[in-house]
Amino acid sequence: MKREFKYFICASLFIILNSSPLIPYSAHAQWWTGWSQQTGLALCIHQSDSSYELYSPLQTSNPIPVSKWTLRNDTLRLECASIGFKATLIKKDSLWNGTWRQGLMKEAITFHPADTLYQLRRPQTPQPPYRFDEETIAVDYIDSQGNAVHLEGTLSYPKGTGPYPTLVLVSGSGQQNRDEEIFFHKPFLVLADHLASRGIAVLRYDDRGVGASTGPLDSADTRLFAEDAEAIFKAVKDNPHVDTARLGIGGHSEGGAIAPMVAARNNAVKFVVMLAGQGCTGLEVLVQQNDAIYRAKGLCDSLLTIRNACMRDLFALPTGSSQKDYQAVIKRHTAGLTQAQVDSLSLGRGATYSMKQQMDSRWMQTFLQLDPADYLSKVKCPVLALNGNKDLQVIPQPNIERIFELCPNADCRLMLGVNHLFQHCNTGSPDEYVLIEETFAPGVMKTIADWILRL
Repeated sequence: MKREFKYFICASLFIILNSSPLIPYSAHAQWWTGWSQQTGLALCIHQSDSSYELYSPLQTSNPIPVSKWTLRNDTLRLECASIGFKATLIKKDSLWNGTWRQGLMKEAITFHPADTLYQLRRPQTPQPPYRFDEETIAVDYIDSQGNAVHLEGTLSYPKGTGPYPTLVLVSGSGQQNRDEEIFFHKPFLVLADHLASRGIAVLRYDDRGVGASTGPLDSADTRLFAEDAEAIFKAVKDNPHVDTARLGIGGHSEGGAIAPMVAARNNAVKFVVMLAGQGCTGLEVLVQQNDAIYRAKGLCDSLLTIRNACMRDLFALPTGSSQKDYQAVIKRHTAGLTQAQVDSLSLGRGATYSMKQQMDSRWMQTFLQLDPADYLSKVKCPVLALNGNKDLQVIPQPNIERIFELCPNADCRLMLGVNHLFQHCNTGSPDEYVLIEETFAPGVMKTIADWILRL
């Protein structure tokens, strides 16, 4: 999931970073960089002209205003009133060790000396001039709720004469731009570039409410996003660069559910590509995800059992349940546990409010009830389903097995060594996404291109 934010050091649902080598030490460095383990961000301190600046470089290259700071002996205290941030750090040798706080969050952090503001490398991202041509595709339509929606995207195609086999791409959960940009990765742009080099056109579009696309979000859910995908799919059919006999739709994560939804009701879809798509119900996907991520964090089996049971009961609460209802479920499952154990389950202070906020959304209620059995069995065109064997968000084995069960003609493949974003990785944990320089495993992109060209 992706959020837009400004000067806010934000806890993520999935991101928990591990320590990693940072920028090399320089004797003249005035920068220090530290990784926030729980919130998944790099924080940088810059000492300049007898003052200090704080940066959150994964969010913005602009400094976060420091409202107060003191340096006494080897103890540095920073405060950023605009975001409710406070830090107390003690210098030992060349490191600053201490604790930062923001709202309900509190975390230990170590800052390492660095030469400059931390920078991320994304070597696969193509730079202009591109090796493909492109043009804008737009559509205006009225969705099933009566809302006016404007969708806009980019059709990229090989240089030369067409028409070309074409893949319409649908992004994952959370509102994302046409490149499905996340943590400065642009996987859809990288994939479009690769497919263009193989003679395949790609349409990628901004989700409603993002970039050049508009449309209300408060009542939007997966089924409504499927209407958006079908509308943009129809809009590209008449483009002279598109071979309608080889026009398909594909998606990543939630988009991997939306693509077969559209294909099940639209015979103009000639093939489907599911990337980390679900085969299990939304409820099971979330329970599986919680179990996998907390197991990877080292939670013992007994506490995992408690968390899984608690999450199932929280997910089962009816829409509109009060905060007290959520609190009662958490208290029932955590009775007898120490505070440290409760915190390790992420069911401590603040959990009640955050869970209610998520569960009250129409999107979440729809997703929990989503069952691929309602549409996968109706898909008659060729289907390619790829899942990374190290994916901890859509767990590969149960989901790919059910995809094949529901759609026996599907070409289901387990891609080795890659995570939910199809990056080569160590553990597959979402905490690695931002640190991995690879955006999209070349072997996975080759598999997609080979399969489409064989149709």
